[in-house]
Amino acid sequence: MATSLRALDRRVRHYFAYLYDVAESAGLRPRITSTRRTRAQQVRLYNRWLQGLQPYPVAYPGTSRHERGLAMDLVTTDNAALGEWWRAQGGRWIGPSDPVHYDLG
Repeated sequence: MATSLRALDRRVRHYFAYLYDVAESAGLRPRITSTRRTRAQQVRLYNRWLQGLQPYPVAYPGTSRHERGLAMDLVTTDNAALGEWWRAQGGRWIGPSDPVHYDLG
């Protein structure tokens, strides 16, 4: 599973780089935990989620924006504040049910 911004689709990479930079500038100690995933990785995560072993929701394989390099999972010290800011900028943040997932909606 990729954790690099370079693994994201080049058309959207700069948006996620900006999100990361904002989190870092705000002192939120951001850590990227997932960017692009292969189908096999998505299947594994999805199965773990079905078994109750994955703490956050996982999209059905073939439907995840991670598989296309269009989403990033980012852990910070305040995902709620960052998520609300991301929404205000036009991004998509699911909220408390999946606080680490950011995409462009």
